[in-house]
Amino acid sequence: MILFAETPELVAYKEVIGETVVVTFESMHSETFSITAQVRSDLDIADSLFMTGWQQYMNEENVS
Repeated sequence: MILFAETPELVAYKEVIGETVVVTFESMHSETFSITAQVRSDLDIADSLFMTGWQQYMNEENVS
């Protein structure tokens, strides 16, 4: 697992396991969650997974 992205709210780590990309998030409150997708040779899906996870996290923070 390697450090992939960092924002003030989240740190994201990327890992490829077989044919799956896993992006694991850790919030500033030590909450963790992961998003996975199948690897595609024509697309770096990790960027999309990061944006999806970040948007979901921010939406939940705004609701709280």
